[in-house]
Amino acid sequence: MGRRWIFGLFLALCFSTSVQAQGVPTGAEPRFVSQDLKALSLYFEGMAILEEGQKGKPFKLFEKAKARIEKRLNSGQLNSGDVAVLFNIARVTGNSEEILRLGQFRLFLGGDFVDEELISVCAQTAYSHGDLERAILFLKAGDSFLPPNMERSVAISNLYANLGEADSALANMARLFKYPEYEIDAGIRYSLLLNDFGLDNEAYVALELLHKRFPDALGLQLARAKFLQGREREDEAAEAFEAIYRNLDFSEEAIAQDFGTILDELQGAQLPPEHPAWQAILRLSKLACEARPESALLARVRGDVLVFHGDKREAIDAYEHSLTLENGPLWEVYENLSVTRHELGDLEGYLATALAANEAFPDHERAPLLLGTALDMNGQPQQAIAIFQMGLKRSQSQHQGNSPLAPEYYFRLGTAYFHAGDLENMSANMDRLLLFFPDHAQAKNNYAYYLANFGVRLDDALTMVEAALKDQPQNANYWDTKAVVFMNQGKWGKAAAAMGECLKFGGAQQSASCLHAAEIFYHLDRKEDMETYLTKAYENGATEEEVRVIRTQLLQSDLLETAR
Repeated sequence: MGRRWIFGLFLALCFSTSVQAQGVPTGAEPRFVSQDLKALSLYFEGMAILEEGQKGKPFKLFEKAKARIEKRLNSGQLNSGDVAVLFNIARVTGNSEEILRLGQFRLFLGGDFVDEELISVCAQTAYSHGDLERAILFLKAGDSFLPPNMERSVAISNLYANLGEADSALANMARLFKYPEYEIDAGIRYSLLLNDFGLDNEAYVALELLHKRFPDALGLQLARAKFLQGREREDEAAEAFEAIYRNLDFSEEAIAQDFGTILDELQGAQLPPEHPAWQAILRLSKLACEARPESALLARVRGDVLVFHGDKREAIDAYEHSLTLENGPLWEVYENLSVTRHELGDLEGYLATALAANEAFPDHERAPLLLGTALDMNGQPQQAIAIFQMGLKRSQSQHQGNSPLAPEYYFRLGTAYFHAGDLENMSANMDRLLLFFPDHAQAKNNYAYYLANFGVRLDDALTMVEAALKDQPQNANYWDTKAVVFMNQGKWGKAAAAMGECLKFGGAQQSASCLHAAEIFYHLDRKEDMETYLTKAYENGATEEEVRVIRTQLLQSDLLETAR
């Protein structure tokens, strides 16, 4: 009678209101039976329909499956598959309370009723509701029913750490020391936990002892080197990292992957260039290249580190060096070089890189785009147009008339035709681009800018740039375009207001915007401001000749007005 009473009470506590209303038959003796295949079929049918996008019918099928299984359970008929179906229905319907109730019920039954998925789902559900202690309960139940698992132990330790229970967090990780397959990883994490709790010396001692026991463990060597670096033991850290980089058991791919992870973390943290973490990765990437001078991959990694740190000229040297090494010439390196040279304003170098890329990869699908853009930027729009047209034709042929690169070709062709002074073909290509991407803010901005410079369709240009600004209201380039449209309409007050927004959002650091601002201030009879922004234009990269021409044009127009 005791077993029946406990079982019935647990059912009443665990299940939904509908089951509780039915009650639990007092004479129900729990017994294990075969799975209800009809309920299983209803569940799978519901899932299949749900995946097709239907809303109502799948849930009706789930309810039928639930009703069958709950009826069996209330009569004491147990099957792990039946309970798993109930659990999955709760997951699909997003019923968190029922997930946790069924999870407790399955733990109560134990054996085949408990699996890794159950533990993980219930722990995550409890955690998402802020119930850390209940999440720990499920995870520790997993330790009782299932083989040891590193991920589960780490999760328990982290939860204890969140609760401020250092002893429990450490003890939970230490219990894995008795399993040889987990001893090293558990030891590393134990040391890191000590460090997280402010026990730096204890962490150092634990890691050193572990290193003495397992001196050849690669993961441990890397963890120890990073730990030493974090404690600013630079000489020991450098020695440890050099040993790692010279150890051929560490593949260059693994080293590169580690650098990639660090770079992602640094970018995510938005640390300033002078931060010690940046200085550390700069030293390490240099050390890795010195330890493996034959590695093109690590030379490329060094280039990436330098680019993200802002050392673009040094990055170019690293990328170019990688091209000279075995397996070094890659299309991506040429693209990185092109972008970096463009950012430095080295347009001749950009063109030289594009030509080299086309020679090395004549059949690459992006080769015409790279070369054509470089030609256009170097004042050769007609040659660029010919390259773009050839590349588009080739790409369309390869993709049976449906090239995924067609929109980019139209974008580049529109720009090249603008530089060539061809209004008709510029408009045709920008129109084609907007057919593909009607909400493309950059395309609308550029199209508006081109029309404004041609002095035509200014109302259309204003509509387009305002649509672009609606999408990106703090984009300095888009505000500059709006100012240019108003300038061409002769609306200098509105142009000044738009330019004010442009300068506020970064236009003061762009030479073209500063030149436009100077022209606006001239027409508003603010000559001192005009001179200020001509100077700023020069400081931001405009040539002396560009500044001189603009000043001369403005002053000459002033003389012409006086003459009239």
